[in-house]
Amino acid sequence: MDNLFKYYLALLLLLPGWARADFGDNPGEFSFPSGVALDGQGHIYVTELGNDRIQKFSPELEPLQSWGRFGQDSADFDDPVSLTIAPDGNIYTVDSGNRRILVFDQEGGLLYQLPLPDSSRCYGIVIAANGNIYLSDQAQDMIYILNPEGLRLDKIGQSGSQPGQLRKPRGLAFDSQGRLYVVDTGNNRICVFSPLGEYLSSWGSYGENEGEFDSPSGIALSPSGQIFVTDSGNDRFQEFSLDGVFQSTGGGIGNEENQFYNPQGITLDQSGNLYIVDCDNHRIQSFPTQ
Repeated sequence: MDNLFKYYLALLLLLPGWARADFGDNPGEFSFPSGVALDGQGHIYVTELGNDRIQKFSPELEPLQSWGRFGQDSADFDDPVSLTIAPDGNIYTVDSGNRRILVFDQEGGLLYQLPLPDSSRCYGIVIAANGNIYLSDQAQDMIYILNPEGLRLDKIGQSGSQPGQLRKPRGLAFDSQGRLYVVDTGNNRICVFSPLGEYLSSWGSYGENEGEFDSPSGIALSPSGQIFVTDSGNDRFQEFSLDGVFQSTGGGIGNEENQFYNPQGITLDQSGNLYIVDCDNHRIQSFPTQ
C-alpha cells in the first residue's frame, strides 16, 4: 500500500466531534474563521473575521469561552486574521485592521499590545525560539522581525517575484533548525530563509496540479518534518517534505466532510492531528496524519 493511498484512507477516518460547522455569533458558532492555534494542553483557539473575536475550545472542540468584539479600544478587534501561542503560553494575535498585536493570557486577559506601522497590513505571525516576533506584511511585501518588546530589528524580503522577493506573504513557520518558511501567496509558492534571513530556496507555481498553488495561505510543520499548506484557491491542502517534494493532498471544493471552501489557518496537535480552518464554510475540520 503506497503512502498516498494510506493517507487518503486516513482522511476517511475523520474522528467524531472533530469537526464543528455552525454559522453565527453564539458560543461554538463561526463567522469567517481565519486563524487557529493550540496550546500545550490541547486547547484550540480560533480567530473570526466576521465576529471580530477569539474563541477557545476544549480538545474535544467544546466551546469554553470567547473574547473580543469589533472596535478600536483595548481588547477590541478589527479583522483578527491570525494568532500563535508563544513558549510561555501567551496568545499573540494579529489585529490587522487596527495595525497592532494584542497579547493575551490563556483566559483572554489582555496583557499588552504592540503597535504596527500605519502602512502595514500584517497577516501571519510566529515566535522564534529567542522570543523575537516574525510578522508577514501584505502591504509592504516583507517579513518584519520584532524583539519581544515590539522594537523592529530587521526585515526579510522586498516586493517582487525574483528569488528572495515576496508578494502578499501570509503564513509563517519555523522548522527544528530555525529555518523560516513563508507562504508567498501572491507568487503562489513557499519561500525558505535561513535563521539569519538569507534566502535559501522556494518551490511552487500557479496551477491546480500536484505541487502547484492558487493563493496558498496557511502553513504548519510537523515534528517529523512534514509541511502542510492550505491551498485556498484550490480548496485543498497539500503535504510536502522539508525540501519541497510533494507528498499528498486532500480536500476539494464543497461543504461535505473532507471538502473545503477557502481553507485558511492550519496547525497540528501533539498527536499529529491536523486542524484546518474552513473559512467560507464557517467551520473547523481535523484529520489524522499518522
